[in-house]
Amino acid sequence: MLKVCSFTCLHDIIQQDTHVVSPPSIPSPATRIFRRSTTGADQLPLRVTPLYLPGESAQLMPSQNRELQAAMNEVTKIISSMLSVNRSEGPLLLNRDMNKYCRSVWGDPLLPNYKRCGFRDISYHGERCLDVVIPDSHLHGFEVWPMNGTKPDHVTPDGAGVPNTDFLLYVRVAQTEKCALHPSVIAYASYCQLDHSGRPIAGVIVFCPKHLREGAYQHQHIVQVCLHEILHALGFSSSLFEHWIDCSFSAHRCSSRSRVTNTDERGQLRIYTPNVMQRMGEHLGEGSVGAPLENQESQTSSHWEARIMQGSILTASLSPPHLTSLDPITLAAFQDMGWYKVNTSIQNHLVWGKGAGVNFGLPSTCQEKSSSFFCTDKGNIGCHHLHLDKGNCSTDAFLDGCHIYKPLSHGGECWLKQENYGSDEIYHPQSRCFFSNITKEMKHEKVKGRCYLHRCIAPNKFQIRVQGSDWTDCPGGRWIKVNDKSFIFL
Repeated sequence: MLKVCSFTCLHDIIQQDTHVVSPPSIPSPATRIFRRSTTGADQLPLRVTPLYLPGESAQLMPSQNRELQAAMNEVTKIISSMLSVNRSEGPLLLNRDMNKYCRSVWGDPLLPNYKRCGFRDISYHGERCLDVVIPDSHLHGFEVWPMNGTKPDHVTPDGAGVPNTDFLLYVRVAQTEKCALHPSVIAYASYCQLDHSGRPIAGVIVFCPKHLREGAYQHQHIVQVCLHEILHALGFSSSLFEHWIDCSFSAHRCSSRSRVTNTDERGQLRIYTPNVMQRMGEHLGEGSVGAPLENQESQTSSHWEARIMQGSILTASLSPPHLTSLDPITLAAFQDMGWYKVNTSIQNHLVWGKGAGVNFGLPSTCQEKSSSFFCTDKGNIGCHHLHLDKGNCSTDAFLDGCHIYKPLSHGGECWLKQENYGSDEIYHPQSRCFFSNITKEMKHEKVKGRCYLHRCIAPNKFQIRVQGSDWTDCPGGRWIKVNDKSFIFL
């Protein structure tokens, strides 16, 4: 029997503690205008290279390391199928922070070495990416110059770089302080290097080892968490919103977006970029609408608002993998970053709130009993909105008092075959959750979620079957009788 894992994302907290290095020539976000290196037609699949640090594998058994690497490989394939990028020629080399290796620069504009490093900081011992020491072989070199000389006094040469890479991801397995303080944290990630366009080119992901050990490891859950965290590091991060660029007006030049986020009339912070607004509007059936960001975090969030975007890969609290999707609004955000060409054919549909209008998910409307998405019968066992699982009518810190049917922690997977002796329920790959008060004893029972077989017989027509019954037509949204004694409801 599967157990539903909880997950907490620490990206915004971690990113605040990560020193980010950009090329020396990168302009400020407010004035950034640069020439495209290639056309969109020349963009190629994004190559994410996981680099497993020496010594980190000691945290796990060899078989567990193989499982982790298999999960990482699966995620990098998903990302390569999702995103394409303008590739740079040659191996990837990361930047050094001049403020670290250089104690002072020549400041007189009349000097031939004006703005060049004049004195090396002898305490400089290289660059870090979060808690990872970046090898010198991955870094550009640096020079120290005399006041008037034509040759540098000191030269640290470029490293060899990392070939066939567009984003370098350092992978750690470590029981860090964050892992200890947040037991539900499976992994966390941040970016630490940007290229001349502001695109992240390197980052780190840290796995808390207890979730990778025998008895705790769940492959699809690790894949889902990896994907969530790497999407943050690739650009869906509040600290990167000011770096998103607009390449829509010219085939040759890109510029900074004037503003990515704004607050609506109800105080909800939203992303207002063209593709995001179009996809959000299509989803709600309301034209053009900004997509909401989570409002329960202390700073601008790097997550979608949970009340309105349940089931998205980028909400702060993830549903189990089979109830979570790489949704069209998330992909639209990556389109609007300006760095990537996005393959929208890989997206899944977002069912939560589909066609529900601009007032959907507001704390003032989610208590209405007419909602087909929210619930008001607190503690009752019902059906998750995708009807694959039973769910408990409950809330959490991200729902602002709204209640939804959250999947049971274990035993509620209607689609998972198991024996259920003495019950009318059937657990099977073709079973789904239905609201029902059916009983064998013909006594009144409270309506709740139960698992029954179903099959489609025509578009928008299906039948259900309970233990001991024949197949029965089940019109969506209507009560029906089964064996002339009880009722069932979708």
